[in-house]
Formats: sequence, C-alpha cells, structure tokens
Amino acid sequence: MFDIQLLDCTLRDGGFVNDWQFGQENIIGIFEGLTTAGVDIIEVGFLDERRPFDKDRSIMPDTDSVKKLYGRPSPKNALLVGMIDCGTCALSQIKPRAESPLDGIRVIFKKHLRAKALQFCTALKQLGYLVFVQPVSITDYSDADIKDLVSLTNQLHPYALSIVDTYGLLHQGELLRYFDLFHHALSPEIRLGFHGHNNFQMAYANCITMVQSARAAKRPLMLDGSLFGMGKSAGNAPLELLAQYLNRYEGKHYNVGELLEVISRHITKDYQAPCWGYNIFYFLAAANACHPNYVSYLMQQGLPLSSAYMLLGRIEKKKSLVFDKAYIEELCRQHQKEVDYAPLSL
Repeated sequence: MFDIQLLDCTLRDGGFVNDWQFGQENIIGIFEGLTTAGVDIIEVGFLDERRPFDKDRSIMPDTDSVKKLYGRPSPKNALLVGMIDCGTCALSQIKPRAESPLDGIRVIFKKHLRAKALQFCTALKQLGYLVFVQPVSITDYSDADIKDLVSLTNQLHPYALSIVDTYGLLHQGELLRYFDLFHHALSPEIRLGFHGHNNFQMAYANCITMVQSARAAKRPLMLDGSLFGMGKSAGNAPLELLAQYLNRYEGKHYNVGELLEVISRHITKDYQAPCWGYNIFYFLAAANACHPNYVSYLMQQGLPLSSAYMLLGRIEKKKSLVFDKAYIEELCRQHQKEVDYAPLSL
C-alpha cells in the first residue's frame, strides 16, 4: 500500500452552497463523524478576516475563532486544517501552531499571485504549520507557469502541492499530462494532491486516475472529497465513494457507514435548495472553459441554450476565467444585430 491520504472539504467547499451556515450542531456533528470514520485530513473551514465570528458558520476571521467553534479537538489520527484565500486573512490573524487547534493551513491563489502566495506560505511555515499549496484553476497555467510554480514550491518544501481543477474541465488524458508535469518536477518528498469539481462528472474518475498514477510513480498522494459531493458549482468528488474505493483497492479502512450516517443527519437537508450536482448550467461553463457567471448572465437574459452555447464559445481565452460583465454585455449586443428576436434588456 502506497502513501495516500483522504481530505474532507465539506465544511469549507460545501459552505459555498449555504454561505457556510451549517449551524453549530451540524458543524460539530460533521466534524465528529469524519473523525470517527478515520478521515486523514479534515478541513474545518475558511479563515477570512472579512467575516465576523458566527458559531453557526464555518468561516472565521482568525485561528482563535477556530478554537471558539471547535474547542481544542484532538482527533487520534486526523490532521486539522483551515483554508485561506491569499490576501483575505493577514498573518496577524494567525496564532502560532502551538497556540492553535490547526495542524496546517491550505492557501489558495490565482496564477498572477503565486509568488506572493508562496511568500505567505513561507511565513505560515515559520509559525509551525504544515502548509498546503493550492493554485486555483490549474488549467489556466501554461507549462512554463507550472515549472515556475513547482520551482517556488520546491524551495518552500510544503506538506503538499495540489492540482486544482476549479472549473471541472479535466478529462483523464489531460489530467495524466498534468500529473507527469508535476510529478517529474516536484521534490519526491512533497505530497501531490488533487481537488476536482464535477462539471463533466469526472471528479471521481479523475481521483481514481490519480491513485493509479501515483501508485505507479510511488508519489505520496492526497485526494480531496466532500460528503455527498457537496461543494461549489457542480460539487466535488463524493468522499464516501472515494473512501469505498480506497478500502476496496488500496487497503484503507475508512468507516463508510459512519460517513453515510453523517450525510443522512447533517447534509441531505441542504440538497433540497439550493442544490449542487450535474446540470446543463455547469456543463455549459465547463464545455466552454469559462467562468460560471457568464452562463448565469446569459440565462438571466432568457437566451435559448443553443444561443448561449454559441456566445460562450466566442469568449476570448484571456477573458474566459475571470467574469467581465461589460464584455459579455457587448457580446450580447453584437448577437442581437445578427439574429432576429426580441431585444434583450441589458
């Protein structure tokens, strides 16, 4: 059995569904269930100084708030981590690891912020934390960008560096190419992670591809999942499926029954509205490799799906992953001149 860990991100990524308002009872119930099930790494929420402390929400302004919400938990085998979107939580909000319930901090950042983010990661490491490097939207990186990112990461020597498929664009052949790029450039002691979204219903299959590739390469691996796939946009790889697979094929011993009990007690009520999962909306975004807000805007204009699909295909690559309302409005105006239907109210 090679070195593989399972990370749950329900309380963080799942919070995009309900504005992190799980309720304190559910937060603790989810956390304790994940611990009982033997999940290796539990992400307890976002650290974001722009948000005030709320005992019912898993988004917190500082590490002291983590202690207020969770107490000082000491799960036998799980690492506890929080996530920071680079620039949203100052170092002054972070107590040293010895004074914090957290073992590690994951830092997400956009491509142009990678140097700044790695400097922030260095400061977190000096505070004693395990550091997880999480570059969002890896499909926006060129091969040269990836080499630069990995070079900076090797200098930091964090706990893990993840391939983050933010918009759920990757199929297996493409993922294998990214795996090779990262694996061959990354120091062998650094764990490689994968965080996939489910726009093409590929998150689970891509996780299996990562397992098979990492096993063959003898690369330590970390897989992200969430209970019932709860997460932003089309959701994530379902944690319970990953646990079942790893039990069956990789000799792990996660308590899948406990995960299902947590889903039943604390998650399924949120599946009613708003919900997550595969739908045409997220397919349109993934098929055109564009920000989901472009699809939202076009749907609000009452466009037929075929017209929306055509317009999304016209979005320039440099504009595709950062929503620009003025830009999509202009594309709509051009479209109005080309076809004969009622004017859009822009």
